[in-house]
Amino acid sequence: MKILVWSWVNGFASYEVFEAMNQEIDFSQIPLRDIHLPGEVAWWPPAPGWWLLLAVALVVLMYFVIQYVRAYRQRAALRALTQVQAMLTDGVSPAECLPTVSSVMRRYAMAVANNPQLVAGLVGERWLSYLDSRWDSVAFAAGPGRTLASAPYAPENACSIDDAQALTRVCIDWVRAQRLEN
Repeated sequence: MKILVWSWVNGFASYEVFEAMNQEIDFSQIPLRDIHLPGEVAWWPPAPGWWLLLAVALVVLMYFVIQYVRAYRQRAALRALTQVQAMLTDGVSPAECLPTVSSVMRRYAMAVANNPQLVAGLVGERWLSYLDSRWDSVAFAAGPGRTLASAPYAPENACSIDDAQALTRVCIDWVRAQRLEN
């Protein structure tokens, strides 16, 4: 078989005729090897997508750990107030339980406040007004929460069990209503 090839030489077109070189080839005579397949894909180091997924998972895990730690004070306050509520249900005197309610409320309010020194110095009506300002209710200034200002320091029979239970419920609701900012 002949092949015609055109080329440009010194600005003139010319052509040459070549004979085809494809004659019958005996492939068994050529020293060829089989196709070399790549090795198994190693599991380490992972692909960049796995590193990205790991980084996102760590960020999400850290977010939940931080939220859990932030909510520790709230869980502790709720646990203490729930124990006081159970003690009142069991018939323990309000004079024994209400100082605990007062101290738990004061400590938790200081923990969530932007200015804990300000909260530490509040007493009486200013203390109750502060508690009401932290949520959408007047349960402390004009409701069962008024007991919080005087009952911890009152004589033995000054507060009934029903009033103490109502105060404890209001305090539990107040603690649950607080946003966790710190």
